[in-house]
Amino acid sequence: MRRIVVSALACVLLLSGVQLYAESNAAVEKDLQSKEQAGWQAWKDHNTKSIEDMVPEDAINIADGTVTKGKQQVLSSMTSPGCMVNNFALSDFNYMWLDKDTVMMTYTATQDATCSGQKQPGKVFASSLWQKKGGKWVSPFHQETAM
Repeated sequence: MRRIVVSALACVLLLSGVQLYAESNAAVEKDLQSKEQAGWQAWKDHNTKSIEDMVPEDAINIADGTVTKGKQQVLSSMTSPGCMVNNFALSDFNYMWLDKDTVMMTYTATQDATCSGQKQPGKVFASSLWQKKGGKWVSPFHQETAM
């Protein structure tokens, strides 16, 4: 009888831990979604001050038919006066947790933007890798695929 009670308690504790982990993930996912939104807003406003601490030195960005590497190049491409962003919207967020400190975020972005005289795709599938380093979340990789 004692083994049954101990086993039942162990299962209850294990299952409650799974729920706490899921709730913790949900809070992080909401925060990361806000950070992603801030990145797009920085691109629209040509002002990266609010997101500089989210872009690590080894960042890679694949979008608009170009690959930018390194923090300075990524931030410079976001502030380029060659892009005019009228509006954007992000939706359909999904998260794939690779470990407790790494998550791949995917979502759909709609945009009304022109860069270097070329109209940008109205809709893209985007993915961003987020990693917790030194106690803060950074995004070393972002990629967009036109629909």
